[in-house]
Amino acid sequence: MSHFEFIMLMLTIIIGLGLAELLTNVARQIKAGKVSKPYWVQSIVVATILIALLQQWWESWGLQQVDNWSFPIVLMLMLPSIGLFIISHLLFPEKIEGADLKEHYFAIMKKTWIIGSLVVISATLFRPVAFGLPLWDMNNLSSLFTLLIFLILAFSKNQRTSEVLAPILFVVMMADILVFSLTI
Repeated sequence: MSHFEFIMLMLTIIIGLGLAELLTNVARQIKAGKVSKPYWVQSIVVATILIALLQQWWESWGLQQVDNWSFPIVLMLMLPSIGLFIISHLLFPEKIEGADLKEHYFAIMKKTWIIGSLVVISATLFRPVAFGLPLWDMNNLSSLFTLLIFLILAFSKNQRTSEVLAPILFVVMMADILVFSLTI
């Protein structure tokens, strides 16, 4: 087993746990049916985090040419996926039956978006810090915009802000993937 395969295995486990958390809770929400009160913004955020987890896994494949791995570099690689896993867990209440997902979203939104901001920062800094690549790269352009959206969402108490910015965030993430990360 190569160093990359060893590291990729751990990364895949963390990403898999995040995906399992999201999918399990979506299934719980569907199963609860009308007993829980859904919120469309929370659903968009769930879809965004699902795509972010898949994107994290997808883009890490490009690291297979890296020969030398140190613990700090591996830790930097893992941090965004760990953050996304934590967000995946925060997005749903412990008891979904009878839950008002709008109320839950606004109760956890500040924590969620602050963690999201840290995810964006750590993911953006990974290649420049670990491998000496330039920070101001076309691939990182959307990260600056995404970070700005995350910070606005973290500190805004206005419901309308979430209703406008959550869909924009999803579109920006999808555009970033389709423009910069479509193929490995």
